[in-house]
Amino acid sequence: MKNGSLTLILLFLIAIIANPLTAIAKTTDQEKVKVEICMIGSDNYFVYKIPKHLHKDIPYTEMSNGIQSTLASHWQIKEAYYQAEQSDVAYTFYIQDLFQKKQDGQLKVAIPYRILVGMFGEQDPIQLRILASKLSEWTVNTKDWAALGFMEPLTSFSEREYIYEGAVHDLLSQRVGHFDGTIHKGQFFTYSLLYFGFIGIQLLACFLLSRKLKRKVINNPENMHHFRKLNYMYQIVPITIIIGQVIFLVLSGLMTAFSLYFSAGIDLLMIVGPILLNIILLPTFFVTAESKISRELNNL
Repeated sequence: MKNGSLTLILLFLIAIIANPLTAIAKTTDQEKVKVEICMIGSDNYFVYKIPKHLHKDIPYTEMSNGIQSTLASHWQIKEAYYQAEQSDVAYTFYIQDLFQKKQDGQLKVAIPYRILVGMFGEQDPIQLRILASKLSEWTVNTKDWAALGFMEPLTSFSEREYIYEGAVHDLLSQRVGHFDGTIHKGQFFTYSLLYFGFIGIQLLACFLLSRKLKRKVINNPENMHHFRKLNYMYQIVPITIIIGQVIFLVLSGLMTAFSLYFSAGIDLLMIVGPILLNIILLPTFFVTAESKISRELNNL
């Protein structure tokens, strides 16, 4: 009983100490301006998440136009919009000419920090989050990211993240961020072969299962009464292959790597083409099998 009372008292004290620390952390996070740079090849954009209380009396449209005019002094803005969220306003700007070089897996991006974040106070806290392809390797000003204060959290999808937190002044002191990237060609081509290999697996699965379905019904015509149920059952494996192909595309990093390695249009074909082909193979085999079953049963 005594030990139980002591435990309750300790938990109560921890809660009292932790509550102000949590409140301080939340307050600091709310004060922070967040800037996100997405450089994955096809759609490259900047997102500014500015807490609402920092706007003061500035209308959102005016804030958006102000940031856009600053960015437009260096980049071509393809599209811009803003969205008011619960505690901040997200301003998104699609950049048309972000990459200085994007050829044969070699990538170059130059970002003048004065243009990127110079509209904020030099002592203001800022979080800079950079999204890049998982199959690419980058350096900043020929240095490792960690040497410049960037963290690299683990990610599960096609992108990898680099996060920097500090004062605006710390970024301005670096002047220009020269981002040099390289696609891991060996890994990229290996994953590409595996991705296209799903077509062969689907072809084999559809061929074998449609033939098995046909034999099952022809050998026992009574199964024709449950044909729809049998048809769906035999299609589970091909559908699973398509789902696995999509998951592999996302988790391997190929979705973003295709956009970086190939020009617009070709990258979309490489991403969507194999999945569409596998989807087309599914009804092609099973519809053909159904018509053959009907024809053979009529001839009996």
